[in-house]
Amino acid sequence: MKQSMILLSFALVFCGFKLSAQTKQDSLDIENAVRNYVDGWATGDIDRVAKGVSPELVKRTIGQDKEGLSYTNNMSASLLLVATKMNKEGIRGKDLEPDKPFKETVQIFDVTGDFALAKGMNTKYGFFDYCQLAKFNGEWKIINVLWGMVPQKK
Repeated sequence: MKQSMILLSFALVFCGFKLSAQTKQDSLDIENAVRNYVDGWATGDIDRVAKGVSPELVKRTIGQDKEGLSYTNNMSASLLLVATKMNKEGIRGKDLEPDKPFKETVQIFDVTGDFALAKGMNTKYGFFDYCQLAKFNGEWKIINVLWGMVPQKK
């Protein structure tokens, strides 16, 4: 009787939790969100970027002033969309390597329930993005990005 009560107690406790495992579809949707964000930026496709990121996105990197003092540089979703539009208009800057192919890789580090951590890297522009994603209204969206430049080999 005592053993039955213990098992019943465990069953009642665990029935209150929503168990959510990573599915193949989750992995595909997470990868697509990261690709929409990076590929959309690279091609100037605002709609594609907006499809991959939350309207409340916070994107950050670390910069340094002339004396070497570090600071945090923040970008919102709306500023990201403006930067994407500028890419479409060809205002990206002088650092483009037109002959270098664009190739992106996406690596998913973790999925726990409706939260995920992934990394996007590309060969053409030399930056990487650590992306925190969440399933929001049934869709995987990037909520936070910490990005940087890939160190150049000397």
